[in-house]
Amino acid sequence: METTLKIRDQGPRLRRLWRLSWPAIIEQILNTMVSYVDTAMVGVLGAVGSAAVSVNGPPIWLIHGIMAGVGVGYSVQISNAVGAGDRERVRKIIRQTFLAAVVCGVLACALYELLGGSIPRWLGAKPEVLPHAANYMRIYCAALPFNCLMIVFGAVLRGMGNTKAPLLFNTATNLLNLVLNFLLIYPTRQWRGLTIPGAGWGVEGAAIATAIAITCAGIPTAMAAFRQQDYATSLREGFAPDRDIIRRAVDLGVPSAVERVIVNMGQIAMTALVGHALTTVAMAANNIATTAEGLCYLPAFGIGYAAIALVGQSVGAGDREDAQAYGTLTGLIGFALCTVTGVLLFLFAPGLASLFNSDSQVVAQAALALRVVAFAEPFFAVSIILTNALRGADDVKFPMMMGLAGMWCVRVPLSCLLVLHFDLGLAGVWGGMAVDLILRGALCILRWRGGKWLRLSGLSEV
Repeated sequence: METTLKIRDQGPRLRRLWRLSWPAIIEQILNTMVSYVDTAMVGVLGAVGSAAVSVNGPPIWLIHGIMAGVGVGYSVQISNAVGAGDRERVRKIIRQTFLAAVVCGVLACALYELLGGSIPRWLGAKPEVLPHAANYMRIYCAALPFNCLMIVFGAVLRGMGNTKAPLLFNTATNLLNLVLNFLLIYPTRQWRGLTIPGAGWGVEGAAIATAIAITCAGIPTAMAAFRQQDYATSLREGFAPDRDIIRRAVDLGVPSAVERVIVNMGQIAMTALVGHALTTVAMAANNIATTAEGLCYLPAFGIGYAAIALVGQSVGAGDREDAQAYGTLTGLIGFALCTVTGVLLFLFAPGLASLFNSDSQVVAQAALALRVVAFAEPFFAVSIILTNALRGADDVKFPMMMGLAGMWCVRVPLSCLLVLHFDLGLAGVWGGMAVDLILRGALCILRWRGGKWLRLSGLSEV
């Protein structure tokens, strides 16, 4: 990052950055707070309930990563077209996005329904966990077509500069999920003389609640993009496949999707390591720590959404100075904010972990994992933000190569060494992750400062 940038001279850019960032940051905070409550609701069921959800986390992240890659392929094109002032192209890309999201969502649903009973077993779910984990996977993944609409069109809306609509829909989705969790996870019970109805379906109830909430949000998110002010369009205008847009989406989206696959396959390997080499308590603690860690990098994801839109629009407008300034500003601000959240995570790790599970062994292991990774959070924030900035500038292959090297040359082998040879348990898994995240942040800073993205985006000739 160009640390010589004078923040005090960046008033207009900071205001524009803030206007796009705050809804995305609040969206991430609400998502995580609801996820905390969701995890705590399942955690009441004990280690088996937490482990049944935990073991399905990485394969679900995997398919979400692929969907996010589709979102990158179309949202970068959208941001470029918005920056260039080409309204007709924006409308055409919106219609093409719908076609891509439907196809990808249906294919993902079919694949995961076919493999839903096998995936938890491959990842080392214990016999007492396996039936609930398999049911959770199949129920959740029935909503994948709508989930794809939500993820892809959320990215498209942000690329257009509308971060408020995704905030609204994600908030509604999460609140609905909470209400349905309350009704479906627990049995009917008495509270202060009141009868509170409940289905008592446990882990399966949590999956049904999430699937219903996602289904209710997918179509409205897509409709918001179709009705976006200045770019309103309709499927009646035609959505036959456009080779140029699809080819461009593949060029932009495939490296991003591959990066997510690489990273998530590594996360699956880590989950399998925990499942096979450690205990059910460790698997439950791993899920708790993963959920709690999200608190630290919430600002980074919100700022990263703004970075891809602002850099992408600057590239579309041919404005090199704006592109450089927005990338540098977002990286600096993200590093500073996540330094603060990292310190808080370290200090309050035990209390945070205890919110999600009453088992003292689970809480102790989760708190240790959080304190190990707290030191890496500022660098993780920089990697999240600058990879988005690089994608907005068409530099999509570097994040893919960085993800491959970090996950499979650093995190996986180092974690295996720390767990299997040095017998460090769950702390070894998270220690390997911390080293990986620090290296990624450093590499992203070097890439941004090196300026190769200027040539890839065509701005070096401006």
